[in-house]
Amino acid sequence: MTAGSEPHPLTGQPVGLPVAITSPAPPPGPVTLKGRFGSVTRLDATRHAAGLWRALRERDEVWTYMSFGPFADQTAFSAWLTAREKLEDPYSYTVLDHDGRELGLVSLMSIKTDMRVIEVGSIVYSPALQRTPLATEAQYLLARYAIETLGYRRYEWKCDALNARSRRAAVRYGFVFEAIFRQHMIVKARNRDTAYFSILDSEWPARKLAFERWLQAENFDHQGQQKTSLAVLNDAKRTRDIVVTSRSEPHPQTGHPVGPPVDPKPAPRPGPVTLTGRYGRLEKLGVQHTADLWASFAGHDRVWTYISRDGPFADAAQFAAFVATRAAAEDPYAYAIIDTADRAVGYVTLLRIVPQMRVIEVGHVLYSPTLQRTPLGTETQYLLARYVFETLGYRRYEWKCNTFNAPSWRAALRYGFVYEGIFRQYMIGKGRNRDDAWFSMLDSEWPARRRNFERWLDPDNFDSEGRQRLSLAALNGAESARTQ
Repeated sequence: MTAGSEPHPLTGQPVGLPVAITSPAPPPGPVTLKGRFGSVTRLDATRHAAGLWRALRERDEVWTYMSFGPFADQTAFSAWLTAREKLEDPYSYTVLDHDGRELGLVSLMSIKTDMRVIEVGSIVYSPALQRTPLATEAQYLLARYAIETLGYRRYEWKCDALNARSRRAAVRYGFVFEAIFRQHMIVKARNRDTAYFSILDSEWPARKLAFERWLQAENFDHQGQQKTSLAVLNDAKRTRDIVVTSRSEPHPQTGHPVGPPVDPKPAPRPGPVTLTGRYGRLEKLGVQHTADLWASFAGHDRVWTYISRDGPFADAAQFAAFVATRAAAEDPYAYAIIDTADRAVGYVTLLRIVPQMRVIEVGHVLYSPTLQRTPLGTETQYLLARYVFETLGYRRYEWKCNTFNAPSWRAALRYGFVYEGIFRQYMIGKGRNRDDAWFSMLDSEWPARRRNFERWLDPDNFDSEGRQRLSLAALNGAESARTQ
């Protein structure tokens, strides 16, 4: 972890530094960004469809790693482009050369204005655009617009982990590799692991300098060959450190490596179930739990430090309003944690629910002091994971936390989640920077995790004073917690 921190003024826990501008960034708009080699302009399907079709037709290889395409004919392509133009996210642009020829598409997407995070993606470069100065200039123009004009703090690049050309391009452009998300998506009925990269606003001045130095006329000889590569200017040799272990097979048409086929059927959303264990139960959060939860949390401000938006609350009325709002939400979907004395002693949610990708996160884990470090605290995670994998059929189960939240980090590994990476400047929480640590558990890993949970929760694992004989961390090999 490299982000700056300071003690929280009330609790003393380490937290991110205050962010200078916490208001939302503006969304991208219908600008034309002009460069030396061409321009990037708002997609206009009526004007651009014919030229883009000429550039991209019979080039199925450019669509292999996209969630859309290839298209059977110009009519199908134009219909898709017309629908694409209407979207605000992704917000699409056309890449034009100096003669006004349409040579490619690119989008600003996954737009989180409140967090000042934005992604450049859905990049479709025709063969005539690939490996040209304009291809690089288009990336320079969009990055400059996103970071300098719009004021985003984090500029993302994501790609199929098997897309080696995209990975190399990201690093060449100066993006920093962060992690590979396992079983992150289902695209065209195939598994997709996703590689994440980012450029931060603090890194942009150096990246801008490298782009501009590379794009200078003096950097090309009379035959148009570069003299100094952008990869060298950005020290892009670090691309060799990216290890991809994703399973693959050749695409049946293009031969590109792609993920194995998976069932694309969406998973159901979580519902108002009661999950009963030996030490307590989980049930849908409701206003009837307010009094118990207020009694459990009042005066314990530390439990709210790493919750990005909520708490602590000044009084019972504010807390009751929060519980009512949380109980009515579908995402995050909240459950109250009930002990054997029938008291609500905490709550937990399933959130960022993506049924079509069969991806879901466990988060907003609020354990009162009476619940922390108890068998019920661990049993809660077991019951939810079993429900997510076995009842609902999700493929990827996520855990995310503030990188400074050491107890949450240790808990993720203890429960059997696999650490994937740190996402820099991922959020603004309560006016402060938040870098996120991401973890996951896959459906293929769940049987082993389930056995370890059940072995740990067995009464025989505790002595007469309630002390564990064998730790869950040891069962799950979570000693890696010490090295992160």
